[in-house]
Amino acid sequence: MNLFYQPNIQFVIENVSFFISNIACEQFLVPVPKHAHGNESYELHYISSDYGSARINGSVYKLVPDMLYITGPHIEHEQVPYIGNPMTEYSVFFNIYKDTSSPSCLDQFINTPFWIGENASDLHTLLKVIFKELKHKRVGYLTEVSALLQQAVIFLVRNYQTPRPGTLSGTHSENLYESRGFLTDKAFLYEYRDITLAGLSMHLGLSDRQTERFLKDYYGKTFAQKRTDARMSAACVMLKKAGSDLGVIAENTGYTSVDSFINAFKKYYNMTPKKYLQLHSED
Repeated sequence: MNLFYQPNIQFVIENVSFFISNIACEQFLVPVPKHAHGNESYELHYISSDYGSARINGSVYKLVPDMLYITGPHIEHEQVPYIGNPMTEYSVFFNIYKDTSSPSCLDQFINTPFWIGENASDLHTLLKVIFKELKHKRVGYLTEVSALLQQAVIFLVRNYQTPRPGTLSGTHSENLYESRGFLTDKAFLYEYRDITLAGLSMHLGLSDRQTERFLKDYYGKTFAQKRTDARMSAACVMLKKAGSDLGVIAENTGYTSVDSFINAFKKYYNMTPKKYLQLHSED
């Protein structure tokens, strides 16, 4: 379930003005390309469920449930969901304008363009209430959402005063290892139809044997198993789209015929695509 709102809410905390332009909750089924925000622009990212990874200013971070990170002005970031259980993220995009003539309790927050760590407060519950208010639009809902967002900012400031357990230890070897995982996830999400072991090895700068060893160590799976994971995950997304044709899906996921696709799907999920669609429609 993907939700997107543009509340255009403004409020002031001490001498700092906030303008909230976009709020979203979405499950990522494809990567989010690298991007950065402009001056005074910040984005809150809260991972509510499942898994992914992010490359932020050249370093790679694993994203797990209840992880929180903030990307401020000019911080380059891109995200990749894990195949099979892709992450769901709440995001709040806002601009901050500060009266520089006097200090504020928010100075540490404003002057830290990137922060990542575990959520140290009940931010998830707060975000769920915000989305409930935006959905039902009861009397006074914008006033209520404004108050809840101010509380969210206070939660964020308090998080900044805690350690950052979500960061990598920072050694070159660890970051290289995580970078290979990030590139692997990205390759399977984009190239599941035609990806080969040789092609993935070229992405990673490894030999075929080293790539198979890396996949077994990092994921506990072979190249063939990871490719099947990626193709089946993509097939489920296609099946859920109204009017999807099995012949088209077989072609788009790299199978030579409808029968070979159905057999692979049944072996993987212990049900036929038709049965999967029936269960999905019941949900």
